Amino acid sequence: MHIFAMNFKFFIVLFSLSLNFNSYSYAHMRGTFLSKEDAENRSLELGCEGIHKNQDKWMPCKNEKELHIYLRK
Repeated sequence: MHIFAMNFKFFIVLFSLSLNFNSYSYAHMRGTFLSKEDAENRSLELGCEGIHKNQDKWMPCKNEKELHIYLRK
């Protein structure tokens, strides 16, 4: 296989992976709040139940797995 074609495929794969990572990062950033009340309000907006704490931040939904499901809707 021509070296250019191999490099091109490699860069396409890397680009695809970076898009998936950025999508995950953006979803996670949209779901963190400093106050418990803000997380509760966002939980109501998303339609999920409950909130949870992740380190020093509050997040909507009962857990992070559920939060990501609702953020992708």
